[in-house]
Amino acid sequence: MAWRWLPRAWSAGAALVATAVFSVPAGAAPSASVWTVTPTPSPDPTGVNDTTLGAVSATSESDAWAVGINQDTKALRRPLVEHWDGHTWTLVSAVQVPSGRQSWFNGVEALSSTNAWAVGESTSVSATNQQERTLIEHWDGHGWTIFPSPNPSTGPNAADVLEAITGVGPSDLWAVGWNLDPITNQILMMFLHYDGTNWKAVASPSRGAQFAVAAVAISSDDVWAVGNDQGGAQGLTLAAHWNGTKWSLVPTPSLFDGVAPQNSLTGVSAASSTDVWASGYEDNVDQKNFAKPYALHWNGTKWALALLPNAGGEGNRLFGTVALSPNDVWAVAQTQRLNGAILTLTQQFNGTSWQTVPSPTPGRLGGLPDGSLRGVGSAGGGVLFTDGAQEVPGQCCLRTLALQTPQG
Repeated sequence: MAWRWLPRAWSAGAALVATAVFSVPAGAAPSASVWTVTPTPSPDPTGVNDTTLGAVSATSESDAWAVGINQDTKALRRPLVEHWDGHTWTLVSAVQVPSGRQSWFNGVEALSSTNAWAVGESTSVSATNQQERTLIEHWDGHGWTIFPSPNPSTGPNAADVLEAITGVGPSDLWAVGWNLDPITNQILMMFLHYDGTNWKAVASPSRGAQFAVAAVAISSDDVWAVGNDQGGAQGLTLAAHWNGTKWSLVPTPSLFDGVAPQNSLTGVSAASSTDVWASGYEDNVDQKNFAKPYALHWNGTKWALALLPNAGGEGNRLFGTVALSPNDVWAVAQTQRLNGAILTLTQQFNGTSWQTVPSPTPGRLGGLPDGSLRGVGSAGGGVLFTDGAQEVPGQCCLRTLALQTPQG
């Protein structure tokens, strides 16, 4: 089945994942792929579940976590967690929410081998009350446990959703997302902070229909969250900054091709406080199924937009970014052709320009390639991990995917 990424939900499930270690000389891009595919287990290897990964975080070359969704034929979702020990990926059980609800993970932050966090949401399976609640689970080196988390919205059909997590240490973490108040019918960016003991909601500057989907913590008084503003006919990029005291909205550029283009920021990473990159793309270009990828760069004063190489008859959509240094920034994505083929995509900034770096697409749907990359993370020393999803020949559904280059 052909599939496309939706900002908050995977499309329709065998499993693969991967990592990377390499550098590209300034001004040049490799002509051959530097990524390879590493097998990962599937919780439903012979069935019809969709198993997808959307976020990855690592503390070293031998300690990484990837999280996502395991969705069955009845569209019921369960958390999917996989761990990399330097040699193989293995499934690790997460806590399931009580009967009558479903849950999944959208983000993960690994601090050490005995301290990792995953965030997402749980929702009722009831058709009359689709109340969504925040979900935070913690890894203590032995197992995952649910950690109490606040929900600013109340009442039937309220929504409190966590999309990403970041932190500067075990007593200073941020989880970001959005919440829908069914009384005011407003969607606002949501910020939760962990002080080493409890998670607490922090006042948001958000207004209208605004979503936070990614975040990076540089220091205790320098944190960025990015996403999109859907409050008007044209979707706009969105960024908020924490200065140690409060969150504030910071102006960001957007593209305006056509009547109702949709701009979204999907990832953010920092080489320093004056060198921050956010990945994004403009969709619905000229009211067609075409996308333009771009990155926003913060120089300490303002955000500037940089267009990235675009390929495929329907364009590229960026979904995550990681900054290793001022001369080494990566974005992962998908590119879609007019014939329906969907290919993985990795792009690198070498200090001067953005260039496409070849990446494999092992998945196939019929005779066409079918795969996409969602999350990307660094273990330090140039080691990268990226994950996503693919269609596997002979099977019906999406399966996990990630890529690897030789480790140091």
